[in-house]
Amino acid sequence: MKEKLKQALKKTWLKISLIVGALIIVSVVGLGIADATLYANKIHRNVSVSGLSLGGQTKDAAADKIGKLAKELEGRDVNVFYTGKKWVASPAKLGVKVDIDATVESAFALGRTGSVFKDTQTRMSLWFDKTELAPVFDSEDAKFEAFMAKVANEVDQPAEDAEIKIVEGKVLIANSKNGLTVARNVLETRILTAFGDPEKPSVAVPIKTQKPDIHEDALVEAKNMVVQMIDAPLELTYKQETWTITEEQIIDWMSFKKVREGALWSLDVDFDSDKAALEIEKLTANIASEPKDAQFEIVEDTVTIVPSENGVKVDVKKAIEGMLEASKTGDNRQAILVTEVAEPKLTTEDAKGMGIKEKVSSYTTHYNASQTSRVHNIKTLAGELDGIILAPDETFSFNGNIGPRTASKGYQEAPAIINGELQPSLGGGVCQVATTLFNTIFFGGYEVVERSNHSLFISHYPTGRDATVSYGGPDLKFKNNTKYYMLIKANASSSTLTITFYSTSRGVEVAYTTSAPSNYKTYPTKYEDDATLTKGVTKVKDHGSPGRDVTVKRITKIDGKVVKEEKFFSRYKPKTAVIRVGTKEAAITPPPEKTPPSTPPTTQPPIQTSEPRQPVPAQPAAQ
Repeated sequence: MKEKLKQALKKTWLKISLIVGALIIVSVVGLGIADATLYANKIHRNVSVSGLSLGGQTKDAAADKIGKLAKELEGRDVNVFYTGKKWVASPAKLGVKVDIDATVESAFALGRTGSVFKDTQTRMSLWFDKTELAPVFDSEDAKFEAFMAKVANEVDQPAEDAEIKIVEGKVLIANSKNGLTVARNVLETRILTAFGDPEKPSVAVPIKTQKPDIHEDALVEAKNMVVQMIDAPLELTYKQETWTITEEQIIDWMSFKKVREGALWSLDVDFDSDKAALEIEKLTANIASEPKDAQFEIVEDTVTIVPSENGVKVDVKKAIEGMLEASKTGDNRQAILVTEVAEPKLTTEDAKGMGIKEKVSSYTTHYNASQTSRVHNIKTLAGELDGIILAPDETFSFNGNIGPRTASKGYQEAPAIINGELQPSLGGGVCQVATTLFNTIFFGGYEVVERSNHSLFISHYPTGRDATVSYGGPDLKFKNNTKYYMLIKANASSSTLTITFYSTSRGVEVAYTTSAPSNYKTYPTKYEDDATLTKGVTKVKDHGSPGRDVTVKRITKIDGKVVKEEKFFSRYKPKTAVIRVGTKEAAITPPPEKTPPSTPPTTQPPIQTSEPRQPVPAQPAAQ
């Protein structure tokens, strides 16, 4: 009877449980359907961003509200502090803005993840509990990083490794110290969170402890090594000479390099190579000697070779290594100085094989010794040309070999042709050198690669055989089209410049013809008012020169046989004459007072006050 009663009760409770479960499911489903219907395309209730309620809002309505909130948040200042230091961060300074669309999507996504169970649980909880979201920010990385770097620069304290110090001859180990560094990722999160939370006016700078790499116990072995190294002086020997390196010098040379062995860091003890090398070079100055190249000496156009000399080179690197090893062993604190022969760049044998043995071409030009700046520049240029050696088939470039003419090289201002007019120019006179060089090339029968004539005709240069150069502009180039080396020698006096080539004669003879000037162009005349001259008076400021064409033909013979004929064409522009015209009014002299004659007047011839003005002939330009 009791058993039947228990079974009946069990069945009853089971039915009740099923009914209750079914009612709960129906209720949840019903509530879910009601919730989904109520908040379709809307943000769920109890959802807020920075205290701003967005529950029941559509995306567009929420975006409007977030937009107003953004203006408020972006105008805030947040104090960032660390032990007495303070920095003010604001969204405007850090390039931070509220991402309105992303913030709305973040709020709308609550309860809409795609998981039925999770979404239902979230939606049910939102009926009873509030959810506060932070706004989504968009920032300019460069500005934010600059602010973080500024904070870190003032807060960070690097860890200090243990190190070896020598104080009054005693070797000590200085203790290591922990460092501090800003946890930048954490700080960035804190600042952005504070920007979105009006109740957080300040944030603390998060700090991480930075451990040193080298601790005291890792330097015990290195310390013992240093004690050994400075225990006594060192000796450097060479033949019969001995130099002593004192303990103080050893200490001065000593250097420590941070090294890693596996996971452990330590210090490697070495000598500072720069300090040690400087001292060794001073000590062995009487041993070392520089090699001397073979030289070409010219005496009355005869080339003789001054023999080269070997030098002695001290192997400084081996000396340092030897002394370092001797200081660490302790048995024999002595190192042997090693030397080697230092060979010259140009040996006597090499010089003999170059074929530089006689004069093969020379040319001289003249100039006004009173033009001191111009003469100075010519001498400076001659000095740069003198001694240049060209290899067989090598091409010489005036601009390439000489380089820019600058004040730092000693060049001065002197007249030069610029845009068809004589004007002061740094390095004026360079074309005197170029013209002299061109004629040396011309009569040596060498191949002319590039040559430009002056824009104006210059009478004191050989007609049709002048050359102009300008750094970055016209150049003078020629090729040593022989199988022998060539030596260029240049000698400038106060009024002459001679350039000579020395090589091996090939039996070259050069003849030339110069055409009569053609294509004459009349020069124009320009008049300039001059208030210093009386009206009616004129004065020549600059003589004119007609333009013209000239062709020079070069005939090159070798051993009497014509090997080449070539033409060099030059076109010279007219040079404008400049006449100064007086504009000053003539002074009026009042007539003398009449007095009765004491004696009968005598008749005298009229006095000539000025000579009649003569035309000024055209003259060529000068450079």
